[in-house]
Amino acid sequence: MEINYYTLKEISVMLKTPIHTLRKCVKEKKLIGSKLGCKYLISSYNLNKFINKYLNQGNDKNEF
Repeated sequence: MEINYYTLKEISVMLKTPIHTLRKCVKEKKLIGSKLGCKYLISSYNLNKFINKYLNQGNDKNEF
């Protein structure tokens, strides 16, 4: 199983979400990632967990 890693900029484009919002989610441990230098790297596994937990809540409030 191959695991891909994404930067916050790449995720921002995919999810149409501002980078600062994603950075806040990482700091609040809602989105798990590792800081490498000055960039955060998020695995595809952790990105999918985040999407399923916070973005696929149906008609509930989508709060990060």
